[in-house]
Amino acid sequence: MGVLRDFVFMGFVLAGALLGSQVPAYVDAYAQRLGGALDEVRTTLASFERAAASADITFDEYLRRLRVSEEPAFRRTGEAVERLVERAATLTALERELAMAGPWTRPLVLIRHHDRMVLERAYEQWRPGLSLDPRWGAIGLALGWLLHAGIAALTALAGRRPAIGRRRIR
Repeated sequence: MGVLRDFVFMGFVLAGALLGSQVPAYVDAYAQRLGGALDEVRTTLASFERAAASADITFDEYLRRLRVSEEPAFRRTGEAVERLVERAATLTALERELAMAGPWTRPLVLIRHHDRMVLERAYEQWRPGLSLDPRWGAIGLALGWLLHAGIAALTALAGRRPAIGRRRIR
């Protein structure tokens, strides 16, 4: 039984190390996807800025005119452009925060502050690789060990309990 327990223990530890070592690669994939989303928003906004410039007005004035237009299509366009401006600001803040974080805090920054759509798309496209990060692998190894220890303790505790309704005979 001890050999089986040791084999299961090694499985948990190795799985934890492998999974943990993939964390930086996923964070990098998210950061790359975030940069692409930000580039796309900025490109779209630049076309509206060019339209404003060609009309010899500022972008803010162009946006104001769209928002107060009596034509519903122009008002909806103004609302869409406002959402793009807000999205650009949000994505810029996320990119800046992720860039300022150190290698140990980047995953935590990603967990706390992320764009859900970018996160989902990054996960859809991301594939685990053979590149291993020893720092995060060590954390995964420790978490695998702790998970195994917790399960082993619960199993041992469950095996020691007397059955309910049985009396002990002395």
